[in-house]
Amino acid sequence: MSDALNYLLKVRKDAVEPYFKALKEGGKHLDTKTRSLLSVITKVDAQTEGGLKQYLVRALKEGNSADEILDAMLVCLPTLGMSKIIWAVDIILKMDIPDFNPDLIGKEKQWHKLIAVNEIEEGVSRYDYDGRASFINKTGDEYQVYDSRCPHQSTDIPLAALEETTLTCSRHQWKFNIENGECIENGSRPLNKIEHKIEEGFLYVYS
Repeated sequence: MSDALNYLLKVRKDAVEPYFKALKEGGKHLDTKTRSLLSVITKVDAQTEGGLKQYLVRALKEGNSADEILDAMLVCLPTLGMSKIIWAVDIILKMDIPDFNPDLIGKEKQWHKLIAVNEIEEGVSRYDYDGRASFINKTGDEYQVYDSRCPHQSTDIPLAALEETTLTCSRHQWKFNIENGECIENGSRPLNKIEHKIEEGFLYVYS
């Protein structure tokens, strides 16, 4: 939410709150996946860059694929116009989100062999695979695996951003507890967990 909206909510709460209530009530019969997709379209139409980045990541988190997001924009071509769609795609490409990599679009999720279990050191490490990266937090025989990209605007977070148990995204200073993935400062969403398994001495990730 912008500083301006926060200000209006503070000084004109009685006038502004009904607007947000109407937006919420207007979509109460929609599932979260559809609602997040529509939010992307509204940000494309308004050409709001910050909002587009925020709701794009949310749409992906709610289960929309890159293909579905692109289809939604193209279906709305008569209303949006090609110039707004190109504007949006330019922003999406600059975000460097793996889901929108031309070589990955249309591909189904699959298991990727990441590393031999006996090579994983205690604590936190970062590993690249298939144009992506993940953090592994090893505690004894327990493993937690997270996407290396911030859930806010998909900024890739390097291992150097980890201080003790706190991982900090450089773009907007969202801070995460790497032990459980929870956002502990400046943000509202946890790191995205990646499904994983151990098989024949190797750790696999599903993405």
